Amino acid sequence: MTVPAVGGVGGAGIGALPPVSAAAPTTASSDGGSLFAKGLAQAEGLVGNADSLAQQLATGQLTDLSQYTSAAAKASLAVQLTVALRDKAVEAYQSIMGMQV
Repeated sequence: MTVPAVGGVGGAGIGALPPVSAAAPTTASSDGGSLFAKGLAQAEGLVGNADSLAQQLATGQLTDLSQYTSAAAKASLAVQLTVALRDKAVEAYQSIMGMQV
């Protein structure tokens, strides 16, 4: 199915829009477990980066304290999010295990 192009709006400076064609919807190929694993790897990378910057700051190689502060804040938020997701997953598991059959 093809939708014809929409004409421009007079005086508004908006040109014609291109025609829209029907395409198959894309589906997500990732499941929850792989998304969680990817997020965990990203959190681990943020923590590693913050640790590296802390070492550089301690040895005098890093002179801009704001770089470390920003990296440490990002790492802290990533760890907090990971812990919150883990807690929710454990809570859901315990809720399922407590159901009567």
